[in-house]
Amino acid sequence: MIALRRFAAASSGILIWLGIKYYFGISDRYLPGVGAMYRALVDIGPDWFIHIFATLSRTIVGFGLGVVLGIAVALTLFRINGLFWFLPMVHSVRAVPAVAIVPFFLLWFGFSEVGRYLLVVVGLGLNVLVACADTVESPREADLVLFRNFRAPLNTRIIRYWLPRVLENLLPTLRFGIALALGVIIVSEMLGAQSGLGYLMQTSRATFSLNVILLCAIILGVFATALDAGLQFVWLKVVTWRT
Repeated sequence: MIALRRFAAASSGILIWLGIKYYFGISDRYLPGVGAMYRALVDIGPDWFIHIFATLSRTIVGFGLGVVLGIAVALTLFRINGLFWFLPMVHSVRAVPAVAIVPFFLLWFGFSEVGRYLLVVVGLGLNVLVACADTVESPREADLVLFRNFRAPLNTRIIRYWLPRVLENLLPTLRFGIALALGVIIVSEMLGAQSGLGYLMQTSRATFSLNVILLCAIILGVFATALDAGLQFVWLKVVTWRT
């Protein structure tokens, strides 16, 4: 029943789109219908799979690297008492939207894949770092008493206590990070790529192919929903002590 309700909620946007389209008789020039969507599928053909795979792989790889590096850097700075000095700089850099630094990465790395991955790593990694810092800088009183009584070494506390605490508090940031990673990848593909849904949307804009753009947007919505569900599933499997 829960899965059915989630499917109905996810489908509501498509139903609203079709309802508005056919109830008001809006032209395909402004709001494509089912027929125009089918023509978009036929026109692009098997290349759809190439573009979908390119965007999805870039998002997943960049997301994974950003999360791992964000956690690692946060715990390392905590270990060497560096959060006090580096966190203000991180906050100032994090205030710059990730999309705004896309032109810099294009100038530095050109159209290479390295630049696209680094965009996601930087944009997501900084947010993960701040979330981790908030956790390690606010220990519970009971845990401080535990540390004093058992006198566990700092390295042991980081691995056996702080890393689990960070993981159990990180889910909201990671869910936001999915949308951030997808958005950054799409923008980078629009500005400089030869494959991906962003590249497809950019070329379709030049040819006024609104049906292709709308279909790409629908696919991205499906991506975001599926990745969010997958992330929650993996998180529940990893953070077993909280459930």
